[in-house]
Amino acid sequence: MQKKIDLKLLLKLTIPIFLELIFQMLLGSVDKVMVRNDFSANAINQASTILDMLTISMSVLASGSLILISQYKGAKDKESENKIYSIAFFFNVTLGLILGIILVIFAPNIFKMLSVSEDYFEESVLYLRINGGFLILQAAILSLTSFLRSNGHVVYSLVTSIIFNIINVALNALFLYGFKISGAQGVAIGSVIARFIGVIILFVLVKKLIKIKFGFKGNFVSSLKELKKLLRISLPSVGESLSYSVSQVVILSFINIIGLKLCFAAPTARTYTTIMIQFSYVFANSVAQGMQILLGQYLGANEKEKANEIVKKTLLLSIVVSLAISSLQAIFAKYIFSFFTKDEQVISLCQQIMCIEIFLEFGRAINGAMVRALQTSGDVLFPTILAIIFCWIVAVGGGYLFGIVFKFGIAGIWIAMAIDEICRGVIFIIRWKKGKWKTYNLTYSNKNNI
Repeated sequence: MQKKIDLKLLLKLTIPIFLELIFQMLLGSVDKVMVRNDFSANAINQASTILDMLTISMSVLASGSLILISQYKGAKDKESENKIYSIAFFFNVTLGLILGIILVIFAPNIFKMLSVSEDYFEESVLYLRINGGFLILQAAILSLTSFLRSNGHVVYSLVTSIIFNIINVALNALFLYGFKISGAQGVAIGSVIARFIGVIILFVLVKKLIKIKFGFKGNFVSSLKELKKLLRISLPSVGESLSYSVSQVVILSFINIIGLKLCFAAPTARTYTTIMIQFSYVFANSVAQGMQILLGQYLGANEKEKANEIVKKTLLLSIVVSLAISSLQAIFAKYIFSFFTKDEQVISLCQQIMCIEIFLEFGRAINGAMVRALQTSGDVLFPTILAIIFCWIVAVGGGYLFGIVFKFGIAGIWIAMAIDEICRGVIFIIRWKKGKWKTYNLTYSNKNNI
């Protein structure tokens, strides 16, 4: 009976998170589609790669707070739980502010290092400066959303995502077609305003539903200990996420080189496939986030059998759904990408990528579930170190070897990334089965041994 209850609870958390992530992805994808030309879409894609890299890093910090909040709930430690809200929020928005300033100043230098084509260089810089300059808004959204999720209020964050996606589309249309602000600049302004409205809505919801009083009243030493615990959980994961994201930036530079030397259509194919690929792994990401909430509570209450059962269910569900979605996308790739472009070479490349993507998503579904399970249990360093090693040797090194040296082009890069994901996934499953995670307890100790 308990197994059925676990699955129902998991799906109850997963479905709203899934829908919310879909709408979050649409925020960036809509920008690419609404500009209605390949050059502006490429500019947005180049800038989005940088923004996604930093957003992933900040989301890991937010995820760290979700882990601690969930475990404190399981342990019924209300005092420690309350401290985490303020600590996590102010740390994340401060980081967002600092990163935003860096992006505004160094945007041109970043794109020069990436060998971005002169055709859309200026637009890339402009989009990154506008959206990146207000990265603090994304930091606030990530923190506030994690607070709602950890308290079971997943539907409210979903509704907020729907609202500011509608606002984003309306504002994009206003700036592009009403004020005639062309290309990437118009949609960037619309996205920033939409996020600002989203932050206001989320802040009001958090204050009302969770009744958080943001501030640092009370024992400073105790708050400092909670910050250290949050960073001990988050920073290794941030390192792994940042390493992965930087590797994707390097891989993007490989694709840009392929576009200049081997196949002009490669960067454009990458731009449009990334839109669809997001929908392949979004469910796996959602179910893994839902699992984190339940797993944290089970571990906080020292219910190890329930914890193991929810991880196994999450893993199976992630694999089945990810394979189904990526397979359908591969089958209908020609029709899907004909909607984005009429260039036959681009469409052909997209078809190749989506076939390889089936194998990549299989590995990514495993990694998404198992890495979050290990992190939630407190086993943080092992997945971090392994991910960094494999990412750079297999995905980046293999991508350069297959894509540029052997001249397989963008398909070679995708093959290398698929091998990386599958190999890591197998190792993480073995790690979990060995049971090292059972020796950790974040609410009482701070072990972080490999």
